[in-house]
Amino acid sequence: MEQKNQDYRRLGLTIFLSLAATIVFFFLIFRLGQIGGMFSVVLSALEPVLIGMVLAYLLCPVATFLEKKFRKLGKFARAAAVFATLILAFAVLGMFCAIVLPQLAGSVSELVRVLPGQVQAQLGRISAYLESDSEAGAAVMQMVESAETYLTDWIRTHLLSTVSTISGQVLSIGSMMVSLVVAVIVSIYLLLDRERYIAQCRKLFFAVSRNRRFNDAVLEAVGQTDRIFSGFISGKLVDSLIVGVICFICLTILRMPYTLLVSVIVGVTNIIPMFGPFIGAVPSAFLILLVSPAKCVIFVIFVVILQQIDGNIIGPKILGNSTGLSALYVTVSMLLFGRLLGFLGMIVGVPLFATLYYLVKRLAEHSLRKQKLPVETESYIVREQNENQV
Repeated sequence: MEQKNQDYRRLGLTIFLSLAATIVFFFLIFRLGQIGGMFSVVLSALEPVLIGMVLAYLLCPVATFLEKKFRKLGKFARAAAVFATLILAFAVLGMFCAIVLPQLAGSVSELVRVLPGQVQAQLGRISAYLESDSEAGAAVMQMVESAETYLTDWIRTHLLSTVSTISGQVLSIGSMMVSLVVAVIVSIYLLLDRERYIAQCRKLFFAVSRNRRFNDAVLEAVGQTDRIFSGFISGKLVDSLIVGVICFICLTILRMPYTLLVSVIVGVTNIIPMFGPFIGAVPSAFLILLVSPAKCVIFVIFVVILQQIDGNIIGPKILGNSTGLSALYVTVSMLLFGRLLGFLGMIVGVPLFATLYYLVKRLAEHSLRKQKLPVETESYIVREQNENQV
């Protein structure tokens, strides 16, 4: 009798939990907009913390390297390493702001001032070649005049309004500085006691999950993800810096216009794998074209050569095979995550896809081993048999 009552109680509890889960599910579906708004508020409140975590992750390799160098300081080695890392980071940032930003702002201001005149000058050159009584020439001239009017209006309205918007946003620099200070403080805490925070995460994970094999697999996947992201991001930043410096030196030697502005564009867009140099080359070539078509051709040839040098020499030396993805998978990852996350997705899409590729590969290999099948890809290549072979 007692056993039957326990069975009834378990059945009732199961039915109740099932109904409660169904109600909660439909509640979440119908309140999805409000939940998304609350999630956005939470993310906005924790934004300095998230930025601090990213800073700590980026600065951790430098702090670890310096801590080994300061080993003689004993228990003060870590604090000295973190302090030196922050000083180095702020020194690099300050040098960039003091040297690059004024010249970059001057180039942009000069570009906004002279761009309408340069556009009209180039259109005048084009019209000189199209002066004729033919209908084709008249049609082309009409298209050119329409393009001239549109571009001039865009520069005078949208571009200047964008500059005004940016100027207005500068007024909110106070709150940005507060967030930056909080982010730096958070990064300091994380760098000083990073093992303890990682250990707390592991402790919580082991408390929730009791499957030892699953835990080992997750920790291995997390470690592999960390190696992929740290190797790719740090290597890509160094690679882009080298490409930007080489571009600046070569463009200065070639006496190209807007040397610093073009070098910054090429260096920043080089962070995007494969297509980055070409994405940066398109607006840069257009700017140079407005000044001199001959120099534009030289610049395009130079960018192609620079991309080949970076793709075949500089990039492999720095990045190695940090992601393990083929060119096809790199393209797919950029298209997918670029569509989902925009410009940020084009940058982090490759390591994200590499992580997913690693997880799928491990799961597939585990399944094949359970079936006592080979895990090498070569074993599944179907080779066509020669019909002439007996």
